[in-house]
Amino acid sequence: MPKHIGEREENLFIALHDLVFVDYDYLKDYVFIHEDGTKFHKNTIMNHLRSLEREGYIKSFPVAKPNVRGADRLVYTLDTKGIQEARELLGEADWDTRWTQRTPTYIYHSLKMANILTVYKNAEKSGIEFHDYFSERRAFRNYGEWKEDKDGKKRQSSNTVIRPDGAFILKRVLNGKTFHFLYFVEMERSRQRIENTLEKIYRYNQYVRKKSYENDLRFGVPIHMVRVLFVSEKSNERDRLMLNAKKGDSREIEKINGGLLFATYDDVIENPYGDIWKAKHSSDSDKLFSLTNKIE
Repeated sequence: MPKHIGEREENLFIALHDLVFVDYDYLKDYVFIHEDGTKFHKNTIMNHLRSLEREGYIKSFPVAKPNVRGADRLVYTLDTKGIQEARELLGEADWDTRWTQRTPTYIYHSLKMANILTVYKNAEKSGIEFHDYFSERRAFRNYGEWKEDKDGKKRQSSNTVIRPDGAFILKRVLNGKTFHFLYFVEMERSRQRIENTLEKIYRYNQYVRKKSYENDLRFGVPIHMVRVLFVSEKSNERDRLMLNAKKGDSREIEKINGGLLFATYDDVIENPYGDIWKAKHSSDSDKLFSLTNKIE
């Protein structure tokens, strides 16, 4: 009997379209949830997934843990029918099968980003509304001016690109006015070189200096503040990254009450809207802020 495609399956196809890769833990925590908030039994989830895979909606493959001994992790992505369903649901499907041909390190990096974006979408928050999230490919921006090349085609320079690992927007209503706050997310590797960090900061600062965020059609709403969130595995890596970042110029971002913020992955997952972020331009380098706090 063909698999029934209901709202839960549709949510799965959209999540896979946006995030490309998810694992069982993600599905257990964010997709296969009863209306009362309880989670499906593991056997029920696996039966759902096997049925969808047999009919060509999704496909799975094992991924070896990078630099760590232990069992491989099973990862899920869209298959042919799932891509077609995503296209029907979204009106289009921005999908390239080459995206799924990635190294284990890249895939684990993507799985963590999926958790970060989704935890901000689902976590309880007071006075703030989650608006939308953007995967790596949707958050990619080029803020450069269009110029004609020698063949008369209009192009933008490859040196005016920002490539965040993801982004999300929060909305707040104050005194009857609506404000949208844009957060770019950088999941930093432990061996991030200082020159790479400074280059990222320079480009984000230029993106804001040119006011590219104000009328950026990709985000669909007027943006009033831009912050860049650097997420590290460990607290010592977070502190070293912030120390390196202090050598970069982020004054344009700070002028619009934005800033560069630093936290660990575990803190983000456990308390996403809490006071977990250190700020580059804070007068107290050890003070912790929430996402919408004024940085002092």
